[in-house]
Amino acid sequence: MANAYGASGSRRVLVLGIIIGMHVVMIVALKSGLARSAVQLITDTVAVDIPPPPPPPEDQKEPPPPPPIDRPPPMVPPPMIDLAPDTSPSNAISNVVVSDQAGRTPAAPPAPPPRQVVRTAPSFKQRPSQIANIINSCYPAASRRLNEEGRVLVDVFVGTDGTTQRAAVGQSSGFERLDQAALECVPRKLTFKPGTVDGAAIEAQVRIPILFKLE
Repeated sequence: MANAYGASGSRRVLVLGIIIGMHVVMIVALKSGLARSAVQLITDTVAVDIPPPPPPPEDQKEPPPPPPIDRPPPMVPPPMIDLAPDTSPSNAISNVVVSDQAGRTPAAPPAPPPRQVVRTAPSFKQRPSQIANIINSCYPAASRRLNEEGRVLVDVFVGTDGTTQRAAVGQSSGFERLDQAALECVPRKLTFKPGTVDGAAIEAQVRIPILFKLE
């Protein structure tokens, strides 16, 4: 036990001596200026020149002011000016009448004749002999017995298809029975061709004579 304690005590004395020696060296160094040089060296090393910040790029310069807005000038009505009539010679080409060697002005060409419109009136489809037989068949029996004769003028209105639209007595025969017989005979037994204008069928009126005569 004594040996162990002695070794431990010698070690403590040695460490204590080393610490005291280091303090002595530091005190001597401070007095001799070595420590000051070391501090200066550390300060110079740490003090590094920091370069100034770079200038801002050109794109970040202050934007130019907006261009001024062109505002139209206020509308001022033009002054009323009386213009004198233009008396300067005109460049318009006027009609020039050319005369012949004798000084006579040639006559203007004659105007073309007006276009002729071709019109046709309604006409019978039957032949004259057929028409006579039809009228004879319409002769009233009572008129035959009483010897009634005469001519009836019938106004017939013919449609575009040739049919009789209506009929009316334009001039009487003097006998009512003959007039009525003519009005019944025309639309029932007589057929027509329609009237035309330039070849196109039209509605037209025609007056036809119906003759009742005893043989």
